[in-house]
Amino acid sequence: MGRESQPRPLKASVKATGIVATVVMFVVMLGTVLVVSPDGTPLRSEVRSAALPYFGQTWRVFAPNIMKVNRTFEIRSQWRDDDGELVTSGWVSITDIEQTGVGGNLVPSNIRKSSWNVSGTYLQRYNKLDAAQRERVRDTFIEPHDGGFRPIPVEDLIDDIGRDEADVVLYLRMDYMLMRYATYYATAGFGTNIERVQWRIIRERPNDFTHRFDDEPQNSPTITTFGWRQSNVGIEPEILKEYRAVIERFGARGDFQEAANAAE
Repeated sequence: MGRESQPRPLKASVKATGIVATVVMFVVMLGTVLVVSPDGTPLRSEVRSAALPYFGQTWRVFAPNIMKVNRTFEIRSQWRDDDGELVTSGWVSITDIEQTGVGGNLVPSNIRKSSWNVSGTYLQRYNKLDAAQRERVRDTFIEPHDGGFRPIPVEDLIDDIGRDEADVVLYLRMDYMLMRYATYYATAGFGTNIERVQWRIIRERPNDFTHRFDDEPQNSPTITTFGWRQSNVGIEPEILKEYRAVIERFGARGDFQEAANAAE
């Protein structure tokens, strides 16, 4: 009698396991249907928010730093003509120059994205400033002095923009570096003594996937222009030689000639 009664618990266990498996399968199927269902389906957003962190997959798996915005760094400069008059050049895209040889190159050199990197860091520091500070740094950093002009002393800038604020100091350090960077490029490209430089950063969001082949852009570019900076850089001949070599290597002499022809 005892032996005959032993299989009964086993049958009950198998039956219970089957019920649980059926319930789990039903829940999984229902969840899958809800995840792929159209917007507005009841419970869809709740199920997606719970499931996607564990089961979802995006293109970031293959490109963690996928580019969402095209960013371009442009400069223009001022110098004195033979009559002592201030001449203002047209704009030159340093990013376009540096990225000339990127297409089709699996391992481009770092110099081909230096303006991309530096403009990104610069914008990060700029965006950490408050609205009033951002408005101020988009203005000129030049003041009259002894019948001419000079850069506003950094201590005065700090007092003006925000004393004892680390974000202000970090921004001004980057601003000074960009002034030197732009001055070397302008000196090498225009072949004259540069008195002032100015830059702007243009951001363009590409068309979405559906409109990827359209010639007409969906989004207007965002242009952030910063004021003139006095070029108080002691030009080192060896460094200038390297900038000239970059311009020649990338075939960008014509870009600077075009900007010089557009000078006002």
